[in-house]
Amino acid sequence: MLSTLHALVSRRTIAVLVSIASGVLVGFTVRINATLGEYVGALESSFIVHLTGTAFALLLVGTRLKRPFWTMLRRGPSRELVGGIIGVTMVLLANLAVPQLGVALAVSLFVAADLFVSSLSDHFGWLGLWQIRASPQRVIGLLLVLAGVLLVRFG
Repeated sequence: MLSTLHALVSRRTIAVLVSIASGVLVGFTVRINATLGEYVGALESSFIVHLTGTAFALLLVGTRLKRPFWTMLRRGPSRELVGGIIGVTMVLLANLAVPQLGVALAVSLFVAADLFVSSLSDHFGWLGLWQIRASPQRVIGLLLVLAGVLLVRFG
């Protein structure tokens, strides 16, 4: 029992740290991508970002792309491949927003919108994930996020 609890806490701690690191990277990424967009264009920047990301991903997984990978990919739902389209669209939209709003306001709006949609997704169990009902504390948290966006904008 104790070892199972320890493993769960460890995985959860790692997930929290990875989430924080991802959030830190977002702040840098949107500025870097938007700056590139100012030189080559917002859509062109999204292309370059995804091209270099694809090259990097190939370096990371290139040796693992053998027959079992392609078989598993064919068996998976094709609708899940839309993630790449969403990624390109997200970079394009960020490239358009950041030069006009600045990194802090743009990212706070991104995060707020993400939290609201994610909370709806949790509440209704969208995309086949566990259903996590919205609690009064979660609703208060979302309102505080909205207050945070307003403070970033007008503070």
